[in-house]
Amino acid sequence: MQVAAAPISWGVCEIPGWGPQLPWERVLDEMAQAGYEGTELGPWGFLPTEPEGLRAALTARGLALVAAFVPVPLREASRFGEAEEETRRVAELVARCAGSLVVLADAGDELRARVAGRPDLTATCGIPEEEWPAYGERVTRLAGLVRHRYGLRVAFHPHGGTYVENEREVEALLAHTEAQSVGLCLDTGHLLFGGADPVAVCRRHARRVAHVHLKDVDVPRLRQLLSAGATYADAAKSGTFVELGRGSLDLPAVAAALRQVGYDGWLVVEQDRVVREDDDTLTPAARNREAVRRVFGV
Repeated sequence: MQVAAAPISWGVCEIPGWGPQLPWERVLDEMAQAGYEGTELGPWGFLPTEPEGLRAALTARGLALVAAFVPVPLREASRFGEAEEETRRVAELVARCAGSLVVLADAGDELRARVAGRPDLTATCGIPEEEWPAYGERVTRLAGLVRHRYGLRVAFHPHGGTYVENEREVEALLAHTEAQSVGLCLDTGHLLFGGADPVAVCRRHARRVAHVHLKDVDVPRLRQLLSAGATYADAAKSGTFVELGRGSLDLPAVAAALRQVGYDGWLVVEQDRVVREDDDTLTPAARNREAVRRVFGV
């Protein structure tokens, strides 16, 4: 296993109005200083999008481009062309920079953002059973495009505020996609956010785990925020996601489960949060890296 970071730990997010965005040079510098070996791309346009420039920026810091997170509209069949265009754009850059993976996710909508983190509500405001086969077919088509055109793997990312969030939705997504084409991005934080047990999901779908996002959640704080009416973004921006080992995630159990299934891919450390320019972002990044070293031995 190798350990990477993602720009979201420095407050860089694709959600409009999320918060201040730090210079990409500072973010990459601090990733390298904190001991990470790679990075995900982050929102389109944050890092350089010209392949030679991006490769040079990463090489100068000893970092690899690991993957890219691509949230796309999947619920509506009429928007498949839009999803395909965005997937192509990102996959081409990842392939040209020697990355290995595209992390697909549902883009969600305003309704799902409002009910996020509440399994009783997401269960009744989700995709009807009869629509899952077509939804899964669209995901499989995108994965086939990425594999055949760009030579990359695809992992699907369950995510708070989207139509693949709670445990039932994760099961439905995996049941209606081709196992050889669509892997699972085991995001420990978002699974907890949606009410699932990431260790149990890992064990149950060991053969589908193609990528891992290590993220911790303060579940009592999350429940407090949700009871006050917080949306997904409200909760994420209000300290729900915390440093590894400071929340409700059983990180040693996750490590044991991944070892048991023989996972040997990237571990991407993420902490969804908002930062200001004068915040010390290096210290928490280094503490998160040390937590992975201590628990995983890498």
